[in-house]
Amino acid sequence: MHPAGIILILAVLLAAILLLRSEWEKRQLSVVQYEIWTEKLREGARCVFLTDLHSAAFGAENERLIRKIQSLDPDMILMGGDMITCGKHTAIAPKTDVCLHLVEMLAEHYPVYYAEGNHELRMKNRFPDAYKIFTDHLMQMGVEYICNEHEIYDTEDLIEDAEDDIRLYGISMEQRFFDALRPGFGRKTEMEPDYLQKHLGMPDRRHFNILFLHSPLYLQEAAAWGADLVLSGHFHGGTIRIPKLGGLMTPQLQFLIRECAGHFVEGDTDMIVSRGLGTHSVRIRLNDKPEITCIDIIPGMPKKR
Repeated sequence: MHPAGIILILAVLLAAILLLRSEWEKRQLSVVQYEIWTEKLREGARCVFLTDLHSAAFGAENERLIRKIQSLDPDMILMGGDMITCGKHTAIAPKTDVCLHLVEMLAEHYPVYYAEGNHELRMKNRFPDAYKIFTDHLMQMGVEYICNEHEIYDTEDLIEDAEDDIRLYGISMEQRFFDALRPGFGRKTEMEPDYLQKHLGMPDRRHFNILFLHSPLYLQEAAAWGADLVLSGHFHGGTIRIPKLGGLMTPQLQFLIRECAGHFVEGDTDMIVSRGLGTHSVRIRLNDKPEITCIDIIPGMPKKR
């Protein structure tokens, strides 16, 4: 056989193996754990952070995902957006049943805080009636749907003190911050210095302030605003993760973006970026298993940065 034919056969076999690996990996679940230390709290909290589900199911009615979350015994569930998928050009409102069932099961046992990603935003802009039905259902379940506002995490474990609580802020980033991500290496729309302040007000820095910021490209702006902890997703871990290099390519065709997944620090602000749970558009995961993020917020002196 001609060498070119052999190379072609080997390339096809390799592609088939990688595709099968990706299909297997998309059905797996991994837990990534972080510790965040703060002197602002006298009682800690365990948070499970879920993002970018895109209506994926892990077992019947997401039973495997629910069991894994329950095994972590969290104090609260934080959802960072894109739990549903809303296409750019579809004429049909997105399906929400998978997301709503998961939320319903979790809200029976835990406080749930839900902030918007770009797919919820697109649903709001393109299918406002369906968006209202969706958010009404969430709120009927007792979910705190945080859109350009903040909520206070309230538990009996926290000492009743005006300065001893966790405040959760959710920013609904405008579409321009997502549309600008054309193919490239970290290209983005610049965020105005007072953008977060205009939409959220200024945080009281006596409290521990968590900011849901779907795109992780704006850590500096979040730190300047006053976030203690930023929770992001959006980039799906970079689709294909290469050891020591990180994510190869985001669904937006951004390449080798450092902030695809992991723990990042800017001054006194920590940012945790989840690889997310599902896929859309680029439906591949290699060395990039779906992620449940478990965050322990611990009272005490922050570790050296």
